Amino acid sequence: MLQDDGRMMEFEVSLYDSLVERKGAPGGNKAGVVHVASFPSDRVMQAVAKVVGYSETAFVSRRPDNSNNVYIRFFTPEGEVDLCGHATIAAFSTMPPSTTFAMHTIKSTLIVSTDSTGRVTMDQDLPIFYSPSATVISSVLESLGLDADDIDEAQYPITIASTGLPDVFVHVRSRTILADKLTPNMDLIAKVSKELSTIGYHVYTLDVDNPEYTAECRNFAPLYGIDEEAATGTSSGALGALLCHLRRRTDAETTTCRMVFSQGRSMHLPSRIESIVTVDSDGAISRVSIAGIAQSCGTQIVSVSALP
Repeated sequence: MLQDDGRMMEFEVSLYDSLVERKGAPGGNKAGVVHVASFPSDRVMQAVAKVVGYSETAFVSRRPDNSNNVYIRFFTPEGEVDLCGHATIAAFSTMPPSTTFAMHTIKSTLIVSTDSTGRVTMDQDLPIFYSPSATVISSVLESLGLDADDIDEAQYPITIASTGLPDVFVHVRSRTILADKLTPNMDLIAKVSKELSTIGYHVYTLDVDNPEYTAECRNFAPLYGIDEEAATGTSSGALGALLCHLRRRTDAETTTCRMVFSQGRSMHLPSRIESIVTVDSDGAISRVSIAGIAQSCGTQIVSVSALP
């Protein structure tokens, strides 16, 4: 915080493009990062996030002893969320390299590590999966302008999954469906998301045009003021876990599955998100993390009222 005169509070917000394909490349998802000695009130943080206007703004606090414990809270323009992947990547991208941190959120403590190249790896919670009812599936398809023939409910069923934040995961058969046929109705998506207590939808296809990528994705979270997002870290971790879950295998060894997801192409903001999932010999998922890079794109000074 730059200033607090009792009436107005002034903050310097560091702005980032997070989860870009490579350093210097356009794209990624915008994130705001505010470093504070201690967290201001929820109302003040919400007001700052609304002025910044990005899908998420992270408020970051480190103790005076400069330990590796980092306390962080995340706000969309409409409300606080438990976790945000791309804002985490942004917040840790300028922290000391080759270091492991304990990130304390309002929900849990997660391990975040940096390397010498600027790549940030973020652990997520172990996955939880739910199967929605036929009525919910029908509502999801209606809200996306899709037909039953556009999905593969037998092999890749619509699933509610979470590695920190719950989303509805929808597999579609082709890039053409993902890019052209899909017509999201934001009001309906928000309604269904609210009924299901999910953040939004993560729609994906395994029909990719670049062999580097496992899937191409689009993410919609209008319930939280985000019609479409260019890169979604939490959903990417959950998608990696879901694909491992759907492709269950058991053998004598623990396996690490590494996937790379493309997102943001429909917004002309190409993004690259790595998902790393550890599957034990009994088929159980024991670790989920995401990784990527972020780059600075400026600063913004935000003044908000300090008064209730």
